[in-house]
Amino acid sequence: MYAALLGASPPAVADPAPTAPASAAPAPTRITPAAPGADSIPHVADSTLVRNLTRGGYIIFFRHAMTNWNERDGTEGDFSDRAKQRNLSEAGKTQAAHLGKAIAALKIPIERVLASPMWRCRDTAQLAFGAYDTTIMLFWKGPTFREARIKMLGTPPPAGKNLVLVGHQDQLIPIVPGLNRDQLKEGDALVFRPLGEQKYRVVTQITPADWARLAAIPAAPAASGSAPADSAPAPGQGGGSMPPESHHH
Repeated sequence: MYAALLGASPPAVADPAPTAPASAAPAPTRITPAAPGADSIPHVADSTLVRNLTRGGYIIFFRHAMTNWNERDGTEGDFSDRAKQRNLSEAGKTQAAHLGKAIAALKIPIERVLASPMWRCRDTAQLAFGAYDTTIMLFWKGPTFREARIKMLGTPPPAGKNLVLVGHQDQLIPIVPGLNRDQLKEGDALVFRPLGEQKYRVVTQITPADWARLAAIPAAPAASGSAPADSAPAPGQGGGSMPPESHHH
């Protein structure tokens, strides 16, 4: 169903191509969000949400689990070498595994799991769900890829199933009204209701602790730290006055 949106998506065991397509043009300065609704993100994680998710028809976007902020990303688009990327911390690995246990305990049906080709996203997907595919649509920025993500979020999954996406916060900020930087913490998720015709509704933001509570399982240990205030890209990724959609988190 998603082949037309994703193009050729390499299998989880393969390293994605290291170069950006020529169409990855800079985003315009002024961005008009495509999602309908008020500029606020609900936070309601209850039995009604679980019941709806078990019936399918939703897209669950996870920001990758907690990372080691002593590491920085190197050359943009070098997906294969994890040594040149910010990776999951030990707490993040535990957090991802707990997310998967909660989803399984709640019996939420998953049709497919798609992840950004960055290792922190791939590792989150693998530890939480096992099988996954990578797609550059969850990484590259610019109008072409932003429009593809809008279409992806507006496309309902097959009946009785949910689509899981594992990616970065920055790729959502321009297309989700009310979503501010670092409002979606590492390991948090947004639940979307696709409405078709490139429209969607944000149902709720949900935290790892919420999933554990709903599933009645122990929560993962809390992070000992968070992203530093000056979490700018590594040298070579830009600096000074940055254009919109310039960071990868």
